[in-house]
Amino acid sequence: MTWSEARRLYPETFLLLENLQSHIENNELHVEEVAVIRALSDDETMDEIMKARGNKFVYHTGREKIVMPIRTKPSYRGKVHQ
Repeated sequence: MTWSEARRLYPETFLLLENLQSHIENNELHVEEVAVIRALSDDETMDEIMKARGNKFVYHTGREKIVMPIRTKPSYRGKVHQ
């Protein structure tokens, strides 16, 4: 579903989402299509933020668009640190 549809169905709520369609522009990830996994209560939001990996993330429907900065992992002498 589109982000605008998710915002309409879940107003002022944190959602656990999966990125289905996105593009990169100016070192930012712009997400257009998402799958809503579930709405989150205030008590579980931080736990889900910490557990989110890969294409799953937590976002609040109060934001008009899903735009996230892309951060690269630091490297030292050609080795990537994880």
